[in-house]
Amino acid sequence: MSTTVHHKRKFFDFFPIPKFLEMPSVGIDISDQAIRFVEIVHSESGKQKFHLKAFGEKKLPVGVVAGEFISKPENVKEILTDIHKKNGHKFACVSLPEEKGYLFKIDLPNIDKKYFSENIEFRLEENVPLDAAKSVFDYNVISSHDATRLNDAVVTVVQNKVIDFYSELFNSAGFAPVSYELVTQAVARAVVPRGETETCLIIYIGNSRAGFGIVSDGALQFTSTVNIGNAVDDTDVEKKRSMIKDEVAKLNLYWQSHVEKDELLIKKVILSGRGATESGLKEYLAEAAACQVILANVWVNVFNFEEQIPEISFEDSLDYAPAIGLALSRFYHA
Repeated sequence: MSTTVHHKRKFFDFFPIPKFLEMPSVGIDISDQAIRFVEIVHSESGKQKFHLKAFGEKKLPVGVVAGEFISKPENVKEILTDIHKKNGHKFACVSLPEEKGYLFKIDLPNIDKKYFSENIEFRLEENVPLDAAKSVFDYNVISSHDATRLNDAVVTVVQNKVIDFYSELFNSAGFAPVSYELVTQAVARAVVPRGETETCLIIYIGNSRAGFGIVSDGALQFTSTVNIGNAVDDTDVEKKRSMIKDEVAKLNLYWQSHVEKDELLIKKVILSGRGATESGLKEYLAEAAACQVILANVWVNVFNFEEQIPEISFEDSLDYAPAIGLALSRFYHA
């Protein structure tokens, strides 16, 4: 089956795409432990497409970000202001916690593409518990080259008040946000090789939460988040591993029940986030996944190691997956 993914950015890009692509921008990810930023630019060498220009990490005091909530925005503003002043960045591509948005998949009728947006907007409240008039949405159209199949759309919906909160926060720190994406969307862009066709499950293991995403037909089609808590002893570590494994098994069963062809089953699990390097975790999850489990190469869509060795260590780079995906968003819209 041959498919093409078309990305329609109704609200995540605040500027027209040609203008957006010309802007030097930085990907900024706010987790419950740190704020990380990455700037990627076109390479001048000719041997590679992109170059890592800037990156950094600023630790957050405990309690500043609790789960998906920024409980102390003044602390976050202070750090963002420092990043802005020291690095000279103006435009930012920003991550949103998974819990702040909804992602779902629908089929589109055989209508002119110019009416896709209107059709999706009309059906929003059928699929998410939000008031369409108080929300904004983005969608990717997965177009099949098989004339017998309808187009599918993967839709992301976020409340206006969420966008307003983050916009005010970043504006007050000197940044102009140009796009917003859910964390798993950004991770998928970083860790799934460009042009990959097989279905894979991506897992980003943070300090207290693990984000899961199923990528198929070149598009993120399902996400979930599990609160895994902070491991302080061996008992907590085992509980954390078990929760991740249970979610992998659940998602595997869910996906098997929603696809009609074996070729669309999950063929690989890609782990990112520092928690992914825990000894024996890959082997532990392989049983539930029933497929290969690997650590992510977060630079796979930026450069290869024969052309550039990044200054970030491999373990640290796994935490930068969301920021890298955000930094790539202005270059890759499909």
